[in-house]
Amino acid sequence: MLRLSMRSYPIRLEYTIQNARLDMKKRLPMVEMENIRPQLQITQPAGKLTIDNTEYYHSIGIKTRAALSQENYDRGRKAALEGIAAIVEKGNRLAQISNPATNAIADMAFESCFEEKGELSFEPIVPPSVRYEASPAQIEVIPGKINYNLVRGKVDADYRPGKVDIQVTQYPRLDISVVDVKV
Repeated sequence: MLRLSMRSYPIRLEYTIQNARLDMKKRLPMVEMENIRPQLQITQPAGKLTIDNTEYYHSIGIKTRAALSQENYDRGRKAALEGIAAIVEKGNRLAQISNPATNAIADMAFESCFEEKGELSFEPIVPPSVRYEASPAQIEVIPGKINYNLVRGKVDADYRPGKVDIQVTQYPRLDISVVDVKV
């Protein structure tokens, strides 16, 4: 009887590894800065103050000649218009003399017996007029500056690549043999 015999041998490898290496040195960047501050200059001339007492003095009875003349003119005109209106009203009532329902002459005589009473009124005192005109401010801005000098940073790098050496110390193989065995 024949017998088949098989024997296998695996591969054997040897590795020699040298790691990669990176040496780095860095120089930091530097910034040299000089700050020149901004300046603000503000000036303002004096404003103008105006005080007008005219209306105040008029309200307490102290008036200028022109104001007094104007006031008398206004009062005289008003009195003349009121007098004309009263005369027109009396004329209109006398025109109704033929009306038997009213006795216009007797009514007018009765009304003339009574005097109109004067009127007392309180007038407010007007405060003086005060105005202030401000002069505009004069503003001068001197902008600030930043002067700088930049020294760039640097990175010095030394790279050494790694190595891998592989050697086969035993190659794979398969031995097959046929043996005649007697039983």
